Amino acid sequence: MESIGRLAGGVAHDFNNLLTSINGYAEMLIAKLNEKDPMRADLLEIKKSAVRASSLTAQLLAFSRKQIIDPKIVDLNGLLAVW
Repeated sequence: MESIGRLAGGVAHDFNNLLTSINGYAEMLIAKLNEKDPMRADLLEIKKSAVRASSLTAQLLAFSRKQIIDPKIVDLNGLLAVW
């Protein structure tokens, strides 16, 4: 089980790096397109899929580290207002 956890962690880490790139490029392209561009919907689907894949990757990383997943909703505006 330990070996499977390490393997899952290694694959998940590398996969997460790829997803970060996909998300970043999708966001940059979306920002360049106007609201009515037909390619925008396709890029939004790519981004949505990459975000879902990132969530799965986080679960794999948590498994490999034997972490308990306890997601919480965070108000970033409230956190940044303190700064």
